[in-house]
Amino acid sequence: MESRIHVSLEVQDLERSVAFYQRLFQQQATKLKDDYANFRMETPQLHLALVLTPKRRPEPALGLTNRHYGVELFADEKLNGWLDAAKNAGLELRVEDGVTCCYAVANKFWARDPDGHEWEFWVRHGEAEDMHDPKPAVAAKAAKSCCAPGQC
Repeated sequence: MESRIHVSLEVQDLERSVAFYQRLFQQQATKLKDDYANFRMETPQLHLALVLTPKRRPEPALGLTNRHYGVELFADEKLNGWLDAAKNAGLELRVEDGVTCCYAVANKFWARDPDGHEWEFWVRHGEAEDMHDPKPAVAAKAAKSCCAPGQC
């Protein structure tokens, strides 16, 4: 059965958000109105809706929330393709290689939209015995990246 995930996000500035998502997903909006836009995508299979909410307050600063959205990829070549496209689009990115998070080891990168919604693109390379990397410095970084203890 074919399917497509739907995510609807409130955004403070529709024009700025549409520009961000066009760069992140390398696709024009499918529908664009004064107070609404959507992207109906095949790769990833996602229907992303953006709803203008001028009084919306941005998400907390990086690392203070585990609310994020993700695209799991199944080969590093695909991840690198997405990463190169995001870099070429001029997006600010956070790249993590070989990070342990949520009992898995993965290579990933993150992009944050103008309203603070974070998007994670990753390839899982294996399972892990720990929620985060057991090394203190890496664990602190991972706790800010994915779901921190008590927030999952």
